[in-house]
Amino acid sequence: MTRRLAVIPARGGSKRIPRKNLRDFAGRPAFTHILGAAAQSELFDIIHVSTDDAGINQAAALAGFPPGFERDASLADDHTPIRSVVSWTLRQYAERGETFDTVALLYATAVFVTPEILANACETFESGDRSKPVLGVVDIGTPLEKLFTRNDDTLKSVDSVRFGNRTQDLTPAFRDAGAFGIFDAPRLLNDTDGTTALEFRAYPLDPWVGIDIDTEDDWAFAERLHAGGQEPSTKDEQ
Repeated sequence: MTRRLAVIPARGGSKRIPRKNLRDFAGRPAFTHILGAAAQSELFDIIHVSTDDAGINQAAALAGFPPGFERDASLADDHTPIRSVVSWTLRQYAERGETFDTVALLYATAVFVTPEILANACETFESGDRSKPVLGVVDIGTPLEKLFTRNDDTLKSVDSVRFGNRTQDLTPAFRDAGAFGIFDAPRLLNDTDGTTALEFRAYPLDPWVGIDIDTEDDWAFAERLHAGGQEPSTKDEQ
C-alpha cells in the first residue's frame, strides 16, 4: 500500500506580502485552503505544516493538523530552497520511524487547488516514471522564442533566429504554478542539494488555478477570481 506524506511549507517571514500564509483569504487563513484540499482528498497518511511560526502552528492545530515538530530556524530564511525543506522533513520523519513512498510539496497559497486536482496529480505521478517528479505548471501563452529579456530599457529576443516564425511552429513555454510538486519520497529523502535542476513531468493547470501569489497585485487578483465563483477543471489534462 502506497504511503504518502504532504508537506505544506508555511514560514512566518514572508517579505513581499507580510504574514501572507496567515492572512485572511475568503474567511480563513490562506494556508488552510490547500490544507483542506489535502485532507479532503484522503490521499495522505500524514499532512505536515512545516513552519517556524507560532501563529501558523496554532492555526494548523485548530484546523486539526498540529505539526509534529517545528521547522529548524536555519531552514526558515529567504534563501533556503523549498525542496530542501521537504527533504529535511522526510528525514525528521525517518528518524521517528515513519517512511513514505510519495511526498507532495503543497504551496501554502495555492488557494484554488482542489482535492480532485491533487488526486489526479498523484495518479499521474504514481502511474508513470517515478524518477521524474510531477510539477503543476501553467502555459504562459507565449512561445519560448517570442520571449524577451530586458537590459535597462532595451528588449532583446531570446531567440533572434526563430523570433519571426509562426507561433504554431515554436516551442510552448510553461511556468511553475507555485501550486504543487509530487516526488518519489526515497529519492527526495537523499536529496542534499535543493538547487539542483530536476527533470519534471508537467501537470498543466488552468491559469487562474495556478496563480503564484507573491505580490499584493497577485493577492487582489486571486480575491477577485474567488469572488467570481469560478470552478477549476477537475479532468486529468495529461
